[in-house]
Amino acid sequence: MSKRAQKDQQISVAADPKQWSEQSKRSVAYHFKREYVDEPYKCSRCSVACTFTAQDQKYTFEIKKASKDQRRKFCSTCWSESNRMRATLSEYDLRWTAEKSSLRANREFLTEWLELFMRWKQFAPYKHDIAKIAMVRCLLKLG
Repeated sequence: MSKRAQKDQQISVAADPKQWSEQSKRSVAYHFKREYVDEPYKCSRCSVACTFTAQDQKYTFEIKKASKDQRRKFCSTCWSESNRMRATLSEYDLRWTAEKSSLRANREFLTEWLELFMRWKQFAPYKHDIAKIAMVRCLLKLG
């Protein structure tokens, strides 16, 4: 399908920049944005073709008050998976804080935590905790 045909098929929704977050209201787009149009993108993890729909944009920027500079990166499946992994990493952190003395020798816990850190790199290669990863690797070598 040609780019012209794709553009003709895009749906547009009226934008109301007055509903944006305070940060987004300071952007240049605030003065010019009149409508949202479907924006195609490719999931950075699984490479599936996706669309950030005009309706989703309106909800994201005007209801959720997300930054106007935000762009979609993951398909809905990968997004859900990343949220689950983030929550699981938080649970492991909380457990580590509460039970550090007993978990230092728990190879099963440490191995699962390290595997989780490694899988997380697929979702956020620039947001991993190098110090914790090194600590877990060190504890697994000592055990």
